[in-house]
Amino acid sequence: MENMNSIAERGILFDGRYKLLRTLSSDGGTADVWLALDTNTIDEIYNDDDDTIISQEESGIKVAIKIYRPKNALDLGEQRFRDEFKIVFNCHHSNLVQPINFSIVDGIPYLVLPFCQNGSSEQLQGKITDKRELWRYIADVSAGLAYLHAFNPTIVHQDIKPANILIDDNNNYAITDFGISSHRGGLNREDKDTQSGTMAYMAPERFTEEYEATPESDIWSFGATLYELITGKVPFGELGGKEQLDKQLSLPPITQPIPGDIKKLISDCLALDPAKRPSAKEICRAAQLERYPVRSVGKYMIGGLVGLVIILGIVAFLFVSRRAPEHLTNEEVFAKALALVNTDDVASLSEGLNLMDSLGSLGYIPALYEQAFTYGWYSDSASVARKQLLHIELYPRGTDEEFLPQSHQINNKAIGLFTRIEEFNNPAYPSINANALYRLACYYVNPNKVFVKDVDRAEYLLLQAKIWAEQCNDTLLINRIERGLNMLEENKSKISKK
Repeated sequence: MENMNSIAERGILFDGRYKLLRTLSSDGGTADVWLALDTNTIDEIYNDDDDTIISQEESGIKVAIKIYRPKNALDLGEQRFRDEFKIVFNCHHSNLVQPINFSIVDGIPYLVLPFCQNGSSEQLQGKITDKRELWRYIADVSAGLAYLHAFNPTIVHQDIKPANILIDDNNNYAITDFGISSHRGGLNREDKDTQSGTMAYMAPERFTEEYEATPESDIWSFGATLYELITGKVPFGELGGKEQLDKQLSLPPITQPIPGDIKKLISDCLALDPAKRPSAKEICRAAQLERYPVRSVGKYMIGGLVGLVIILGIVAFLFVSRRAPEHLTNEEVFAKALALVNTDDVASLSEGLNLMDSLGSLGYIPALYEQAFTYGWYSDSASVARKQLLHIELYPRGTDEEFLPQSHQINNKAIGLFTRIEEFNNPAYPSINANALYRLACYYVNPNKVFVKDVDRAEYLLLQAKIWAEQCNDTLLINRIERGLNMLEENKSKISKK
């Protein structure tokens, strides 16, 4: 394939779709990351004055494209990129950057990811000293890790470092680069032999013969990341955990004026013994409370035989009257999640969305739609309220895009959820199918604007939505769909005059 710089300079579309704008980074000599314009998302507007179609390049979505640079003919980069895409395909979390697409052109694999224009936390090294911002960083990253570690099967990232924590359009911190991630206990022998990852952030156990991927290693890397963000340097030099292991080093003290709880948290994350490190879930809980360690009520002794009898009675009652959470049906878990997302508390909302994520990974359609309702293009007060809690900025009223999230990452998330509902095509949920397809069509056509390149897709979605709406006798939705189809027809007529 032609050199990427040459392709960019000559204005050739990469894979016939992406206009390469500039390089963002080089990934350890194995891949280049480019900022690109997805030309399929450029609006084309019919101009009544001179009967022409105007292409508005500034309306297109900018993405990051990770293009592999093979080392030799036997390079396994194609499989690594495929694995990176597959391992997080069903992971949907606001603190994870999920690849949009994987493809191969002229034998070169590439990944398309959301573009985070705010960069990574690498630029914050030695600069984060504000207590609240530190806790927010800890909360965001640990929430993403907790989601990965709770996934079934468990996902271990294996390359947590400041450069792999991006700052999204809403200033949330999100984990990216799953190139060497694996499921718990997994081990890619080639990766181990070549020490894939960045040594300064590698846990000491990764340098032992018996190492297998475990969440505890991610926690150590997270501790090293926090240490560097605060002090401006990694805790054990460029050899990381190997230096700590070989020389049995103690953690150099943090002299910056930060809370003692955060210093203690970092120290525990960097414990030589993996068993002494906190879990991502425990860290997330501590960040929410801004207190570490989180003291358990159980450590306080309850004196007296009467108190003991009362407690035993309560335990016995709960044991016989309630089923364990793992025995709850999907419907029961969904009801719990729905109650959480409809509160005005951001922690409860996040917990509810995480439950919805888990149900969505099982193909539970109502959970997929509820997530899409949270992130999608809705004017409903409940949807808007959730976005406000999640700090998702919307286009203002009176604009063509009013109530549409300004973040391309959020819009892609919503479109992905609606598309999954479309792909399942589950006849048990005609109302959800109708609404999902109608909403998906809204991203391609709305009363104020027609995206000409997507007219056929929009028309197909509206026709399918109408079929489902007729099955559940939703006359209000049918009327909306018909208005959309009529508008499409009018614009088709204008286009055909050209």
